[in-house]
Amino acid sequence: MCGIAGLLGDVDRDLLERMTDRLAHRGPDGRGVLQGKGWGFGHRRLAIIDLDGGAQPMQCHEGELAITFNGEIYNFIELRAQLERRGHRFTTSSDTEVILAGYREWGDAVVEHLVGMFAFAIWDGVAQRALLARDHVGVKPLYYAVRDTTRRSGPAFVGICDDVGVTHEIAAPALAFGSEPKAVLGCAWIDREVDPVALDAYVDLLYVPPPRSIFAGVWQLPPGHTLVWARGRLTLRRYWDALPTIDQSHDERTWAEIFEPVLRDAIVLQTRSDVPYGAFLSGGLDSSTIVAVLAEHGHGAVETFCVGYGVEGRSYDERAMARLVAQHFATNHHEVVLDLDVLGGLEAMVCGFDEPYGSPTALLTSALSKFTRGSVTVALAGDGGDELFGGYPRYLGMALAEHASRLPSTLLTGIRSAIAGPEAAVARSYRRWARQFLAALPLAPAERYAAWVGYTAASDRDAMYTAEFRAQVAKAGRVAPVRTSFECPPNGDVVERAAYADLHGFLPENVLRGSDRMSMAHGLELRVPLCDPRLVELAMQVPSRQRIGALASKRILRRIAGKLLPREILARKKLGFNAPLGAWLRRDLDRMVAEWLAPDVVRRRGWFAPAAIARFVEEHRARHRDHGLRIWSLIVLEQWARTYLDA
Repeated sequence: MCGIAGLLGDVDRDLLERMTDRLAHRGPDGRGVLQGKGWGFGHRRLAIIDLDGGAQPMQCHEGELAITFNGEIYNFIELRAQLERRGHRFTTSSDTEVILAGYREWGDAVVEHLVGMFAFAIWDGVAQRALLARDHVGVKPLYYAVRDTTRRSGPAFVGICDDVGVTHEIAAPALAFGSEPKAVLGCAWIDREVDPVALDAYVDLLYVPPPRSIFAGVWQLPPGHTLVWARGRLTLRRYWDALPTIDQSHDERTWAEIFEPVLRDAIVLQTRSDVPYGAFLSGGLDSSTIVAVLAEHGHGAVETFCVGYGVEGRSYDERAMARLVAQHFATNHHEVVLDLDVLGGLEAMVCGFDEPYGSPTALLTSALSKFTRGSVTVALAGDGGDELFGGYPRYLGMALAEHASRLPSTLLTGIRSAIAGPEAAVARSYRRWARQFLAALPLAPAERYAAWVGYTAASDRDAMYTAEFRAQVAKAGRVAPVRTSFECPPNGDVVERAAYADLHGFLPENVLRGSDRMSMAHGLELRVPLCDPRLVELAMQVPSRQRIGALASKRILRRIAGKLLPREILARKKLGFNAPLGAWLRRDLDRMVAEWLAPDVVRRRGWFAPAAIARFVEEHRARHRDHGLRIWSLIVLEQWARTYLDA
């Protein structure tokens, strides 16, 4: 787990040094910079495997190949044995050297052999080319910028609906890359102007979806893609996807039997470490299953970590269930009670992303990661379980909506009247959920899903914007990655399509992005075994009726976990990793409005109409609506602008 940076084409050594040092937080244990003709790599190391021999950038075969690598390859021991049988020899015990040997053996197809989380760059001195790659699901980030090529000349929608093997090529006289935007933003030639299409997407999704970034001159390499730079040309290629290929031949019990050994192997593989490790434990099904397998596999008590809240956050607090699991498996359990000053940590959080990121779970992950890093260097988390096994309420909602949309309009009108009233800022706001469900019923399935995953519909965004900014978005062309991903699979019902879309949007860009940035901000390596691509491929074969039911979600995982976990964990309702943001915001709402959302502040940016923002604030203050997420995302955006535009 590290930070990487590099230059291809024109290499300025001083610039490369600065790019590398901007990622020091990702790798406090070591630093390296390596340069050759037409290329330069930088690396900041968080030492996890082969503490003495895994320094980077790494070269082999008399400098013929060089690599800078961020992440972990969990099956590197098996790959090493396979490569040794083919005649390759190793001088370290690191997974980094295995990638280099794999490239010599398989070329660009090395990515198809890796099970892990990774972003890396390899320089091939013989072919005079560089290969950049990002892992299958998108656990590790990779940003890049192309010199002397405008954004419009590039493949602006690569990664949305490309088939595996499809390529896009553009001119690229020189290229800069890094684990985070802050690395490439050190290049004076990069266009730091705001991309209006990206900002519009952020207002809807609370993140900027790839391949765009908030900066007009910076791109994200999408998950499951490679980038090849050679002789002034850049080629992007999708190497992996997980389309629904539904297998109707198995019942639920058989699916559980198929999944269990792969699930166990994914968890056990991710315990490979030369430093202490532990696990986040919420008491939910995903994290509890991971802890159960760790307890069976490990030697000694598992280190587990959980967050809790005070009185204001009682409905979000999961400590009781986490303690139950911890006691059942005799873990060494640690708890931290959060009562955050959300504004006090705002600037540091924004700098951790370099882009606006509006999910408040970033605050929780940051606090939990800082707390956990005091005991271990590696932690396993349950991210991905909802997408794989059908845990989100929206999956059941998609199935029910197919029937509810045919109900008489008079009945629906009566239901809407019955649920009128204030929205409570609690973890399970059934009134808010019911309103969202009913509002989306008239929509087509793709639009319905997009409405439930997004936070502000296109028409509502237009009403928020100034006339000038609305015109900018219209001219640039609004993107709809969520809806497009839902429509991509050639088959699958509404639940299976929603799961596919989550795997290509919500999971990597909302969940995993926050986990990576906030854990790395504190030098903690966060591993996510449920994002193992082998599990993802299996999950996309399971029919929706065996993922969810009217009374229970995650049916296959529940069947597996039923042999491992206390009955209370299996029976509990899903809560999710969330914070009492609405309550926290109300404490400082007047200060927030005065400093971040006052009419003159909003007007100065030129993006939003001050009256529209004032309406959200007043509805939230009066408790008519819980606009906590929307207000927070706008505060984050303003703080980002102050940090990255005004400076």
